[in-house]
Amino acid sequence: MRTPGQQRARAGRRALAAFLFATGAALVAAAPYVPEGDATVLERVPARAALERLAPLRQSVAAHPDELDAALTLAQAYTAIGRENGDPRFVAYSEATLEPWVRQPRPPEKALVIEAIALQYLHRFDESLALLERALALQPLDAQAWLTRATLLELKGDFASARPACARLARAADALIALTCLASVDGRSGRLAASYARLRTAADDARLPADTRAWALAVRAEMAERLGDDASAAFDYAAALGISPKDPYLKAAYADLLLRIARPDKVITLLAGDEAQDPLLLRLAIAGVRLGSPEAARWTQAFDARLRTAERDRYNTHLREQAMYLLEVREDAVAAVAAARRNWTLQREPADVRIYARAAEKAHAAGDVALIARWVRESRYEDRTLCGLTRCGALEEAQ
Repeated sequence: MRTPGQQRARAGRRALAAFLFATGAALVAAAPYVPEGDATVLERVPARAALERLAPLRQSVAAHPDELDAALTLAQAYTAIGRENGDPRFVAYSEATLEPWVRQPRPPEKALVIEAIALQYLHRFDESLALLERALALQPLDAQAWLTRATLLELKGDFASARPACARLARAADALIALTCLASVDGRSGRLAASYARLRTAADDARLPADTRAWALAVRAEMAERLGDDASAAFDYAAALGISPKDPYLKAAYADLLLRIARPDKVITLLAGDEAQDPLLLRLAIAGVRLGSPEAARWTQAFDARLRTAERDRYNTHLREQAMYLLEVREDAVAAVAAARRNWTLQREPADVRIYARAAEKAHAAGDVALIARWVRESRYEDRTLCGLTRCGALEEAQ
């Protein structure tokens, strides 16, 4: 029989496992969609129903504004709805819920962490990191804070700073969480094959919490793809989706792999019913254009309208997708490389490297090719999917 302390520790690990897959992935945001006409379907996901289920909790928070636990639960629920449904308005609700606590002279540590996660979703990375620094000063063993910090630093391409953040998870969290975090960072900074080997068996342990295993599988899939093993990557993406079938990051990553290996038909099947999520709608549009699908025009027009809305509202969460849209659908390489260049200042995930490299090559942008080459050399980043593009052509010359 477990002691109460062991039970609390196990509950804490489960809570982190439920959180980490959403945080460990590059979060996918979406701007509000302005419909083109009365016949346009406005919503395909149960966001309203989820919001209605929160009504008792919202009433409790309103009636007892001094109860921190209720406010934290509500804020986390709002962020979860926003992520699952691709709607940043719910993240704004989360921020509003936490604002009275974060503005206190000495804010609660957990409020700082949950607020940092909300800001991460909105791509306000530096603000998020600042809140995490304050939180960790108050609670140096907060695993959620360390994982969020590691994720943000890795996403920004600061691998040297991300590595010690991952290492702190060995004391604050489950061993596989620390292993996966370190393997992900090391795999993007010169140790790809060795890091992949470390995850080959660990992620297959069926005894692991489901969300922990899904996250590890997603990391392993991304590594396999960069190693040039598309079959293993596809297998692991599919396995992760079997555990987390609604995860938008996973779907986008798997769709990108399918598009790269010329399987747009499978993208249509994979993303059926996901038009409400802007990044997934874009993948449908790209697949539809490549297939000559009669749906391609509708998907393209819908994404274009949402992109204009995002630009109007000054969202910067669409820059990667904007570059992809300009290159793959509009075939405007010059505009695409400009969008990819702006995105590069914010984040440097493998998908960001690839779209920037493809756009730079097609636009014959020598300066951008040289910039990517310098970063690849200095970070020791490895990605065989870039072969045939700048990595194995003009990129090598620039090095």
